[in-house]
Parts: sequence; structure tokens; C-alpha cells
Amino acid sequence: MPEEKTAAGGSNDRNLMGALCYIPILAISVLVPLYILLTEKKKDKFLAFHAWQSLLLSVALVIVFFGLIAVQIVLTIASGGIGALLSCLYLPIGFVLLLGFLYLAWKTYQGETIKLPLIGPFAEKQAGK
Repeated sequence: MPEEKTAAGGSNDRNLMGALCYIPILAISVLVPLYILLTEKKKDKFLAFHAWQSLLLSVALVIVFFGLIAVQIVLTIASGGIGALLSCLYLPIGFVLLLGFLYLAWKTYQGETIKLPLIGPFAEKQAGK
């Protein structure tokens, strides 16, 4: 088995790939986990777990986002435009989500595993297959 390259601070390529799963840029947060699941799943359970958790988190956030937009549209139509004020919440919510993704990426880069509620156990089960 080839030895993994170790970078400064004790991290390695494996941790970097795991951390890239959580980078909150849509192309990266989808393509990197898919690449890992298609190529590395059987070899590395750590990477498979983070790939699954990242994909599930991204899908959940897209569903919630579209749900919020639907609620906003209904409230805007029903209230004559007042529902549009909900869009003021998107920036602070997006900032908190960005910080959450960056925290997950940072902890994964350090070699730690943080299981998120609801999706973490499912991701762990999928990674173990």
C-alpha cells in the first residue's frame, strides 16, 4: 500500500479530498463527492463518509432553499408584496451556512469526523457498504 503524502500540520491528501467535499461552490461540492464515491468508496471509508454527508447536506439545502422560495412567493402574492421582505433573511442565512460548510471543511482537513444530525448516521451507513 503506498504511503500517503503528509503536508505541514499533519494533514494529508486524504484529508484535503475530504475537506474539498464541503467547499461551498456548487460544482466542487457535487463533483468532488461524486468522484470520491465513484473511485475511492471501497478503498477509504473516511472519504466515502464525507462524500455522502456532503452530497446529502447539499441536496437537503437545495430542497429547503426551494421550499423557502415557494413560501416567499405565496406570501408575496397573498400579502400584496410584504412576503418579499423575507428575501432579507437570505443573506444572513447564507452567511451562517457558509461558515458551517467552512467549519466542516476545516475539521475534515484536520482529520476529524463530525456527524451531522439526521444525515450523518445515514452517510456513515452508506460509507460502510
